[in-house]
Amino acid sequence: MSSIGDLIELGNRQDPEGIRVRGLVPGEFEAYVRILHPAWADESRERHVTWAEIAAASGARLDGTVSFRRITVSPGSDIPLGPQGAWAEDATPLTGTLPEEETKALLNLLTPSAVCWFVLWEGWDGLRLDPQQVSVLWHGNPHLVYRGPIEVLRRFEWSRRWQIPHLWFADDRTWCVGSDIEAYDTYVGGSVDLVERIVAAPELEALRVHPEDLAIVLGEWGIVR
Repeated sequence: MSSIGDLIELGNRQDPEGIRVRGLVPGEFEAYVRILHPAWADESRERHVTWAEIAAASGARLDGTVSFRRITVSPGSDIPLGPQGAWAEDATPLTGTLPEEETKALLNLLTPSAVCWFVLWEGWDGLRLDPQQVSVLWHGNPHLVYRGPIEVLRRFEWSRRWQIPHLWFADDRTWCVGSDIEAYDTYVGGSVDLVERIVAAPELEALRVHPEDLAIVLGEWGIVR
């Protein structure tokens, strides 16, 4: 069984094109899935919309590798700079964390584990710091390592805002969840059965992906493809 240090090293391996799915959920799993964070319909933030709804309205293609910005404009159109594309900035999905409702839905699908590992960026406001806390470098940023039961995520004791860890996994490595600090999506690696249940969950908008898919493309802002 790999140590947490081995997994951190595996995820931190450099790739000239960006960060691949296996970089956010390091390890060798049977299947992988991308959970899309819902956006708001407009700046009033009264109603959520799925990526599928946005893509249908713009006529854009939606699959496991398409970024949020690319579904906000019609095919062949120029895309405004920035990760939000043509979408109103105040209506974009949460970055770096799966929303609370979707997190609880995911927790109900994961195999319970008495012990889990949690890796969380130490810069979040109000994060409880322990002088003896182990710190690791994860994708260029210092992160704190916690260990405890999975139920701690339901109680939310990390900081003053809703925030799940950027990397968390069962001690027996049966599943792993990863979210980039600035991304609009969350990735899960696990068994084929787990991925099938996540894709089928009505509370989640999820797409199957391959570990070699690019989750984050370096320098893509302003590029039409």
